Formats: sequence, C-alpha cells, structure tokens
Amino acid sequence: MKPKFTMAAGSAALATILVVSFYGLGQSLASGGYESDDHDLDHEYHEEYSENYRLGAIAMNTVYTEECGSCHMAYPAMLLPQQSWRKIMAGLEDHFGENAELDHATRGEIEDYLVGESGRVSYRKLFRNLGNAAPLRITELPYFVHEHDEIPARFVAGNDQVKSLSQCNACHREAERGRFDEDDVVIPGIGRWDD
Repeated sequence: MKPKFTMAAGSAALATILVVSFYGLGQSLASGGYESDDHDLDHEYHEEYSENYRLGAIAMNTVYTEECGSCHMAYPAMLLPQQSWRKIMAGLEDHFGENAELDHATRGEIEDYLVGESGRVSYRKLFRNLGNAAPLRITELPYFVHEHDEIPARFVAGNDQVKSLSQCNACHREAERGRFDEDDVVIPGIGRWDD
C-alpha cells in the first residue's frame, strides 16, 4: 500500500524548502554574496562591505545615477558623511568648477537620498579623525589619503586612463557597487597593484 500524499504534508514540505532556501539566500547576501580568502582581505573592510551590501546601501537612486552619473562616477553615498553631502548639494552652481545646478525638486530628491544613505550606513573607518569637518572630496579623507599614499603620481595623474584619484572606477572596477577591495585593484596601463 502506497503512503497517502496529503495537502498538509505537501504544504509542510514546501514551507521547509522555502525556509531553507531563504536562509541560504540571506546568508549569501549578508556575507557580501561572494567567497573570500580571509588572509587576503582586510577583515574589517570585508565586514563593512558585507553589512553595506546586506542593508542595500549599494543600490543607487535612479535620479542620482542619471543626473550625477552622467558627468562622473555616481559615488556610493556611504563614502562621505552627511555634512559633506549637504555642503556639496548646497554649492552646485560651482561644483568643482562646473555649474551643476538642478531644479529644486531634483536637487532635493538627490540630497535626501545621499544624506539618508550616508546616515544609514557608511564606511566608518573612512571618517576616523574627521571630527565635524565636511570635506567635499572623498580624496581628502585622511583614511583615503593613507590608503593611496604609496601609489606613484605617474600611475595616476600621469596616466591618461586614470588622471585623478577621484576616478575610483578606473582602478576599482566595482567602485559604483561600493567595493574597493585592494586585492582587486588594476591600474590601467600598469596592471594589478600590490603594495
């Protein structure tokens, strides 16, 4: 005699499969969705990246991506503190030598996005020793300066494919997704960077 398959048994089996699947997906997202060699990664960076990924801070606002990303990389909001984003958005008429003014509604939406995301989640170590300062450039952050101080100027300013340290995505190919792992740095025309 065959065992009888009931609707209740089928529902219980399906529920178990879904719970296990969603648990696995959640674990994958919480870990950043990729495997890593702990001896090759900065552990604190890996934890922060995973947390940022899990919280969705890497996702971009479409208006921000279209307006700001049409001229330069759409920097992840978590790379500057809230006070910096407010200052940048208040000075769009002279945005690093360019007029980047926006209509009031668009400017407001982008500022709300940047300030909100920066306040929700950030790379904490980028803001060490910053106090109440509101730098306008990510390249002015003490941690950023420290991380890039060994790179010869000829690899950046003297490199037509890079030109400036502000061109994060020239060497960090996943920069717009908020990933800046030093093990993945490839300097155009030079090759993999290993300090």
